[in-house]
Parts: sequence; structure tokens; C-alpha cells
Amino acid sequence: MKPWFFGGLAVSLLLVSCAAKSAPTRITVQIRENFAGALRLYPCDKGALNPVSVDANGEGKTSACPLGDDVEIVVLKSGKTIYLAPEKIRVARAGDGFPVMISAAIP
Repeated sequence: MKPWFFGGLAVSLLLVSCAAKSAPTRITVQIRENFAGALRLYPCDKGALNPVSVDANGEGKTSACPLGDDVEIVVLKSGKTIYLAPEKIRVARAGDGFPVMISAAIP
């Protein structure tokens, strides 16, 4: 076989593997200035606002419906932006894999 064939095959496989990764689901949350503690978001609510507004208990609804556990949360608090990485976020799922709650701790 020709050497160009193997080079083309390698490039094709590399492009396919890079395209297979999707961007994480990003959720923006607006919280009160003095809030710290557990954040609980209920996903897949078509009527939810963006950014998500949470109550005094840290609960809110989001229209995001993540397929995987790759979720990022952007917290807007007192004019500051706090980014929560996917490893600090837990996605609870029902037995069929449907997301039922997204939780994280807000510093």
C-alpha cells in the first residue's frame, strides 16, 4: 500500500475522534448575595428561565437536559462569576438514565 494511504487514514481517524466529543452542558445560575451551600437544580423543564434563578433553599429549575455527566455551572453572585467544573457537579439519574437532579456546593 502507498504511504499516503496510511497518513490519510490516520488523519481521518483523528478527526473522527475529536468530533465525537461534545461540549459540556453549561448552566448559568443567578443566586443571592449571601447564599452558600447546596445547589439543587431540577433539569429538563421546558418553561425554566435562563439564567436559572434559585430560591432561598438553593433550588431551581433548568431547561438543560444533559445526556451525560459533563455539566458546567456558571454562578452569578454579587457581581462575581464562579465557574463550577464538571468534577464538582453531580447528576442524579432515574433508572432509565433520565436526569432528575443536578447538585453542587456553592462556596
